[in-house]
Amino acid sequence: MNYYSPDDSHLKLRSTRFVRRMFVMRQLGTILCFYPILSVLMESGCGPIPCALLFINAFAWPYAAWRIALASDDPTGRERTSLTLDAAFGGAWVAMMALSPVPSFIIMAILIADRYAAGGWAQLVAALQAFFVAFVLVWGLKGMPLTMSFSTRTVWLTLPLATFYMLALSVVSYNLTLSLRLKNRELERIALMDPGLKIPNRRLFERRLESEFLRTRRGESAAWLMLIDVDHFKAVNDSFGHEAGDFLLAEISALLRDSVGLEDIPARFGGDELCVIVRDAQDASILALAQTLKARIAQLRLPASADFSCTVSIGIAPASQADSIHHWLRHADDALYQVKRSGRNGVHLWRPA
Repeated sequence: MNYYSPDDSHLKLRSTRFVRRMFVMRQLGTILCFYPILSVLMESGCGPIPCALLFINAFAWPYAAWRIALASDDPTGRERTSLTLDAAFGGAWVAMMALSPVPSFIIMAILIADRYAAGGWAQLVAALQAFFVAFVLVWGLKGMPLTMSFSTRTVWLTLPLATFYMLALSVVSYNLTLSLRLKNRELERIALMDPGLKIPNRRLFERRLESEFLRTRRGESAAWLMLIDVDHFKAVNDSFGHEAGDFLLAEISALLRDSVGLEDIPARFGGDELCVIVRDAQDASILALAQTLKARIAQLRLPASADFSCTVSIGIAPASQADSIHHWLRHADDALYQVKRSGRNGVHLWRPA
């Protein structure tokens, strides 16, 4: 069996998307951090050099990190290194602000939330280590100053960081969660389908069988189970090859998809046996459907033999006459056995003795 393996171009595309998403969030974050940090630096009397470095960090660093990641052989790994550097820069600026409460603690909270959202615990631990190392170094060089006061201007300049960035982070996280949920749903759908016949496999069939049995027990429908066995299928494989057998099953499954109702469920029961869960029918309508299917299947031909004619044996059982799903299956199987015992190529409706 061939298993899916993403090629280099697909991996590169995924990495590029991650880098682009991080660039947008980094640029938004550094711009929103720039103004409250600048306010604190100006109020503390810092010279032009720290302000210039802050400007470079806010407006030049995001673009540089983006270009470096895209030029790397491992964009995702390089971007994760840049995320750790972001945390180190954050630690340095918190130290430069002498732990001014409003901007400092909001920046720390955002760093924690953002790094965990970007890479889980591993990214968060690396970021926290970088943050505290940079903080301790810069804070120690400045003589460990501590400022507990802050101006009204600093508070107002910090509010966009506390609101807009967290809102943007929530939107990005939600979109990623939604995308993951849709992909998981698609993978589950693929796992529940027979890839060759493009109809539900045995696993999904059993789920739907239980659902329809319960609906019938509640009086919401009158479900029927139709088991279809291809007569002398082994002879088809022996005479024309397994590819011809696969082709025949695929043709029958396509016929089932086109012939049954929109709410009916064709599925692969196992081997050369197919089945249909008919959601709502009566004795006459289910027998008419079975005869129609049998007649249409008889018209199928193999590419290797224009004279080939396919017959099927069909056993039918109602859910209303069964005490359990197991009994429902057994009733349909008993009906199918009656057809086989009578020479195949027929339809039998199970009835209580």
